[in-house]
Amino acid sequence: MERTETGKRVDGRTLRFQHRRPELLAAATEYVLDHGVQELSLRRAAEALGISHATLIRHFHTKDALISEVLEHIRADFEQRLLTEELRTVDSPAELLRAAWEHLCRPREQRQFLVLFELVAVAARSPEHPRSRLVTDWLTVIERELTRYRWPIQTASRTATFILAQVRGLQLDLLTTGDRARVDAAFEMTVSTLMHEYAATVTDR
Repeated sequence: MERTETGKRVDGRTLRFQHRRPELLAAATEYVLDHGVQELSLRRAAEALGISHATLIRHFHTKDALISEVLEHIRADFEQRLLTEELRTVDSPAELLRAAWEHLCRPREQRQFLVLFELVAVAARSPEHPRSRLVTDWLTVIERELTRYRWPIQTASRTATFILAQVRGLQLDLLTTGDRARVDAAFEMTVSTLMHEYAATVTDR
């Protein structure tokens, strides 16, 4: 046991993340990505993270709240990666799409789709589940990137919807079949379709 600044005796594991919540969230995110959500238990998660069950509850309150924050962390992390040199130096929407797709096809990144597909199944059977966030939060990110590349504002929403649907659908295919060449070819068709529309809108301006 250790003591806080007020002299209260607490489990040392509770103190470990007392002022390091971002680090705790990052660790919890990795745990969820590795183990999924179907049988997620706060008690088992806390044990794996090396903290007390009480500490995890103090920070996240419930399993649903933890999952919600994990999803936000995944989205924010990807958005931050869009600002990195790897993706930020591309010169066109087509290059950005290809770079983002390549990034998302890495096994470490594909874990988020496994979690997503689990949550979609849960949301479909639970009317009170905030299912729309599984889509809307990501549409916001995609629309912002499209407009940064001067994609017409009037079609950005439907284009973002198309991109998100294609990426998730093709990732489901890839995770199921492992046929990277075929799925990559399908994604390239997606890029070609989008660039054809983009060229047409630029010409009409």
